[in-house]
Amino acid sequence: MTDVRFFKRATRLGALIVIAMLTLAILPAQASAATLHAPTIGWYLQYRVNGEVLHIGVLAKDNDGNNYYCVEAGGPVSYVNGADERIPDSDAARRIAWLMQRYKHDQDPAKHAAIGILAHDHFDANPSVWAQHKAVIVQTHPQLPTMVDGLWHEAGQHAPSQGRVSSTFTQGLREGNIDVSVVNSSGNVIRGIEYSVTLQGPAQFENGESRISGVSQDHVIKHSWKATGDGTVNVAVDYNIMAMGRVLGPQDLAHPATAEQARGEALTMTVKQSFQPSLSTTVRDVVNDAEEEVVDTVTSGVQSAEDHWVPGLELQAYGWYFSLDRHQLGETVEPNSGEGAQSFLERLTRMGYRPVAYGRASFTAPGQRVEVTATTQQDGKQVYRAPESGGFGTWVWAFDRERLSEQAKQYVLKDVVSPLMEVSETNVNRNRVKVYSSVTEHSAVVGSELSDTITVSGFPDDHGSFLGDARFGFEADNAESQVSVWWSGDAAAPSNDAKYRPEIIEEPQEDEHHRLLGTWRYAAVNGVIRVGGGVPDLSGEPVHIVAETPGWYVFVWKFAGDDRVMPASSAYNDAWERTRVAGVESPRKPSIVTQVNRDKVFVGEPFKDTATITGSCDTGSYVTFSAYQPVEEGAIPGMNEKLLDEARVDVDCTSGRARVDSPEVQADSPGIVYWKATLWSSEGDVLADHELGVDGEQVVVDEKEQEEKEEPAPLAKTGVSLFLPLVLGLGALGTGLAANCLLRRRQSLKSR
Repeated sequence: MTDVRFFKRATRLGALIVIAMLTLAILPAQASAATLHAPTIGWYLQYRVNGEVLHIGVLAKDNDGNNYYCVEAGGPVSYVNGADERIPDSDAARRIAWLMQRYKHDQDPAKHAAIGILAHDHFDANPSVWAQHKAVIVQTHPQLPTMVDGLWHEAGQHAPSQGRVSSTFTQGLREGNIDVSVVNSSGNVIRGIEYSVTLQGPAQFENGESRISGVSQDHVIKHSWKATGDGTVNVAVDYNIMAMGRVLGPQDLAHPATAEQARGEALTMTVKQSFQPSLSTTVRDVVNDAEEEVVDTVTSGVQSAEDHWVPGLELQAYGWYFSLDRHQLGETVEPNSGEGAQSFLERLTRMGYRPVAYGRASFTAPGQRVEVTATTQQDGKQVYRAPESGGFGTWVWAFDRERLSEQAKQYVLKDVVSPLMEVSETNVNRNRVKVYSSVTEHSAVVGSELSDTITVSGFPDDHGSFLGDARFGFEADNAESQVSVWWSGDAAAPSNDAKYRPEIIEEPQEDEHHRLLGTWRYAAVNGVIRVGGGVPDLSGEPVHIVAETPGWYVFVWKFAGDDRVMPASSAYNDAWERTRVAGVESPRKPSIVTQVNRDKVFVGEPFKDTATITGSCDTGSYVTFSAYQPVEEGAIPGMNEKLLDEARVDVDCTSGRARVDSPEVQADSPGIVYWKATLWSSEGDVLADHELGVDGEQVVVDEKEQEEKEEPAPLAKTGVSLFLPLVLGLGALGTGLAANCLLRRRQSLKSR
């Protein structure tokens, strides 16, 4: 707004203005306004107050074309530079500044008059004076209030009111997006506003920097980020706002100022580049039989919801399988806080735990399951099998950071180690029992008392004393074994007994040709069991087994099994375990007597066995020889591997007496070799044998002694050795003297 009288007084005030300008040039100012000049017609509207014609709209312009609007009603306009200050930021300042920029070049005087009204409404220095002027303006130009409202609304739709940020996670706490938008006063997203987003903390944007800039759109803009470590990240957005300045003078003038940045919303987020994997494991079989594979089921995971596996990142887990005896089975051994895999294994070694097998599993994501078969060596190919000697076993698994790839080490910062003797990771390996047995007599008559000698090995030494372990789910030992005696034959027609000769492995069902004569209980331990002949069973009662009917009598030893020992049984068709009972004694019942050819040999030397058969046997009969690998004195014979396994030698017993030799054998180690010879009928029935370990059927194998080479003694230590060189030396000396004498005599003769 301007006063026409100002122009009339310009001449009179010229001198004062010049003085004022000189003063302003000398004094420091907050800021200098641009050089201003009066606008042309078309940038403002006129109205009259107290007879004076005044202007509303653009009252001045600078050389850049910016428009200046009056914000001090009643004051005269000055085009001389005065101090220029910022109008404090506000919604009104942003809206009006936006309108000033939006219609900077629009020569519609009504629009500029409306903008001028808004500037007065919000920033006039004399509100009461302005109220009087506004009433006149509205009366003079009644269309302006509607236009003012329209422009105010328009500015509200386009002027920035707030910068907004939000975060989303796309890969755990490791990666995500920062969503950026600039909104107006109504909360609607607007476009065209410059902004910048800053990250303070262990994260960076896709440009590799902690700061990124852009221009707002009419939709949310996403900027991807990724963590560079673990911790808290502060996110802030700054956005450009339209600003207003005020030129001070007799008439304050408002104008658009250089855009400035305002701080928008901020947020804090927790990021985590690393992750802590986890392992959950369980043995596939709580009870393993001897020679079975030991298999563990290993499942990958993460320790918490904040941990996120890097997609596709491969991690190798390593496992160690420990063999435990009964007394080592106990409480779980946990890794100490911060204790790595190798340190934990070293501590277990000092505690007496050593791995006997190994495993490895590869994972690329959580929730993967791998069945791992134990091997005898780390990263080896040979499968580890449960030992025949049994015992307990348990696994320890780990992600050992030192063994991870360099890529994986960026994300996995410490080892993951499972405890020793976790319930889910502990199993029992059952012993395999070996049974060697033979009836006392393979041929007998009705009324004979029958008996059997059974040798058992393979039970744990303390079998029968283990009461189980509820924590691991292991049951107590079954302390009993059983011996049953079966009869098979044809009671009505004994001549048909041959039809019911035992041919199957399993015990038969009872019928008129198969009867269970009795079952007796014996301790399930290693050693020799005598069945029959009045020897008591486990109950303490003497056992007598009398053949009352012709036929076959078969002894069957069996053990039902328990968590530490596999089920075991002798075979129903085992020829050593049956006696053929006849109605009358055979007149020429055969017998066998054996004798080794040497009762002591050295390792590597050959030896053999000889069997002498007395009595008759049918055509086609034969003798089998077995020799067992050397064992220490006191060991139970027949429970180990063989040097010679049932080598067959045909025999002719028609004369009532025969003699046959076994093949020769030799042993590679010292110990006692036990022999066994058995006479068989042509049908495969045992006619005669002997108990394993009898006199004459043992060979002691000794280590071959090393022959010591005698080194010649030093000459100085024996008179004899000195005498010969002395004699030789004297002889040589004498020969020389004689030759010298002879030569002198010849020379003497010549001189004569």
